[in-house]
Amino acid sequence: MNGTSQRRAAALLEVLGVYLCGPVLMLELRRLLGVSLTNPLNNLTAQATGADLMTASRQLLTLLLISNAGYYVLAVPLNWWYRRRKPADFGLTRAGRPWMFLLLAGIGSAAVWEWPILTLNLANALHPNATVPWRQAFLDMSWQRWQFWLFAGVLSWAGAPFFEELFYRGYCQRRLAEDWGDGPAIFGAACLFTFSHGQYLRLDPYNVGMTAGLLLSAIGFGAVFAWTRSLIPAMIAHALFDIPMTLRWQALFLAVMMIIALIAARRAGLAIRQVFSGASATACAALGLIGGAYAVLTSVDRIILYVVVAAVAMLIVAVIFEARDQSLSSRAGGTV
Repeated sequence: MNGTSQRRAAALLEVLGVYLCGPVLMLELRRLLGVSLTNPLNNLTAQATGADLMTASRQLLTLLLISNAGYYVLAVPLNWWYRRRKPADFGLTRAGRPWMFLLLAGIGSAAVWEWPILTLNLANALHPNATVPWRQAFLDMSWQRWQFWLFAGVLSWAGAPFFEELFYRGYCQRRLAEDWGDGPAIFGAACLFTFSHGQYLRLDPYNVGMTAGLLLSAIGFGAVFAWTRSLIPAMIAHALFDIPMTLRWQALFLAVMMIIALIAARRAGLAIRQVFSGASATACAALGLIGGAYAVLTSVDRIILYVVVAAVAMLIVAVIFEARDQSLSSRAGGTV
C-alpha cells in the first residue's frame, strides 16, 4: 500500500471508527459512573404538558451533549496528534469572511438545495403519511406555547444544526477531504448523515422522498462548507430547514425560497464547479456507498455488537496507519 492509499484508508477508517466508537465510549463511561440518562423521544406524546416539555428539553439536551462529546473525546486528540488540527479546522471560524456574506451563503444554500424537501413537507402537511411515533406526536401537539418552541429548538432548529454540522461536516467531511479531496468527502459525509436518520428509513413514497431530499440537502451543506471553509452557512441552512411551520407558513416559505433559488442559482453553480473540480466520480460514489451502508448497518440491533467490534478495529488500524505516516514524514523531513 503506497503512501496516498494508506492515508486515504486511515481517513476513512478513522471517521467510521469515531462515528460508532464515540457514542459507545460515552455510554460505557456513563454506566461506570452510574449516570442515568433518558431519551425523552421514547415517551413523547401529543398530550405532553408544558412541564413535560421542559423536562424533555433538559433530558434531550443532556443526552445530546453527552452523546456528541463522545465523538470529540476521540476526534479532537487524534486530529491534534496527527495533524495539529484546531477548532478553526473543524469549521468553527468565519474563515475571514464577513458575517453578511456567511448569512447570505447560508440562505442561498437553503434555497438552492432544500426546496425538494420543503415541497415534500408541504405535500405531507396536506396529505399526512405515517412516520415514527415520536415525530407524529411532535407534529400533533399544541405549538401555541413557549415550552414547545424550547423543545423544538433543542430537537431541531438549534440543537441539530449545531451538533450535526459540527460532526458530519466539521469533522467527518473535513477529515475525509484531507486525503480524498472535497468532492468524495462531501458525498461520504452526506450519505453517512442521511442514512443515520432512521426515522426516514421506510419504504413508502414520503419517506423515500425525504431520504432523497435529505441527501440532496446534505450535499448542499457539504458544498457550502467546502466553499466557505466555515460551518456558519451550513448551520444557517440546516436551521432554516428544521424550523417547524404551519401549512400557511410552509407555503409562503417555499415560495420565498424558490425565488431566492432562482436568484442564487448562477452563483451556486460556480461554487459547485469550484468545489467538485477534479473530483473523481468513482471516489465520490465509493465513499457515498460506504457511508450510507455503514450508517444503515449501525442501526440494525441484531448485529450491532459485531459492528462495534469492527469499528474499534477500524479505529486501531487508522491510528497505526497515521503513526506510520507520521514516522515516514519525520524521516523525510530529517533527510532534507
